[in-house]
Amino acid sequence: MKKIGKLLGLGLLAGLLVLLVLIAIPVDPTIPGMASRDGGAFWDMDGGYRIAHVHVKAQGSASGAPIVVLHGGPGGYIHSSYTETFGRLSQLGRDVFLYDQVGSGLSDRLPNPKDYTFLGHAADLVEIVEEHIAQGPVVLVGQSYGGKLASYFMATHPGLVESAILVSPGGIEPPLFDESGAWVNEVRYPVPDSLVFRPPRERVAEMGLSAWPVRAIASVALATTFNVKLMPDTEADGVLNSIATRITRNMVCDPEAVQPEEGGGGFYSHGWSNWYGGVDDWRQPLSESPVPLLVVQGACDYLPFSATYEHAALAPLGRYVFVTDAGHVIWWEQPAVLVETLSRFIDGEQTSTP
Repeated sequence: MKKIGKLLGLGLLAGLLVLLVLIAIPVDPTIPGMASRDGGAFWDMDGGYRIAHVHVKAQGSASGAPIVVLHGGPGGYIHSSYTETFGRLSQLGRDVFLYDQVGSGLSDRLPNPKDYTFLGHAADLVEIVEEHIAQGPVVLVGQSYGGKLASYFMATHPGLVESAILVSPGGIEPPLFDESGAWVNEVRYPVPDSLVFRPPRERVAEMGLSAWPVRAIASVALATTFNVKLMPDTEADGVLNSIATRITRNMVCDPEAVQPEEGGGGFYSHGWSNWYGGVDDWRQPLSESPVPLLVVQGACDYLPFSATYEHAALAPLGRYVFVTDAGHVIWWEQPAVLVETLSRFIDGEQTSTP
């Protein structure tokens, strides 16, 4: 028995040593980090960091409220396809601004993992609109996490928003459950018979922590427990960019439509910007907001209709548009349809709900 116990002890020690080695060895990125961007510039923020942005100037003389584009994630960035697609809205005679949320893209990284918050991104948007764009109310276009942020912002700062467009938005926080534990939205907002959702042609299994390098898992644990970074930002961002090459296949109907990653992911922003502690439920102020709202969703979106549609259902001037043959990243498959839909709404055309 003593010999067996000794062998088990040696086995545990060996396993621990292997684990420590795996944690200590840096993870080589499979995708080069983003180094620059054509036409890019920076805003100096009151918090002492810089936010990278692209300004697509209005075609002709600017004659309407500027458009501000909020990318998905969290920890996403302004992929070149964002600028190519949403930059076309400059044809409406409006300046278009696209920016990397702090902690991602070419924007600065913050010192500690828990420095990133949903409310922090909302505060940055207030500063950007009031101090850097400084042209009064803006048109917000938010995709995925950016859609969630735009919904919150139009509900809590309606005076700063002329109109808002949510493309494949995340749901309102917090999610609501009844006494039995059932999700309330599925009862309130069932999928209409007129809408046919379907899964992507090629599904990729959900990328949980088990698919991450051991060093990345340890980094998440240390960030959560001690608010420190085991992996430096460059290395950590490389892990997220590598993972993104797989999960983006869930974001289209046809996997052939997936566009290559460009190295702008923000690992630590991805982790903590998704924490909603301290964020008040914005359903009531959204239901009172005078801001016109459009929600656009694709047939292969991995987000449920019941979460996405709630934004349009609550807003007094809310509208919903369903796009066939497109997934979560609608413009990878239906860019012309998306730009036309957004342009007509921004110009004041009403769009029917399901």
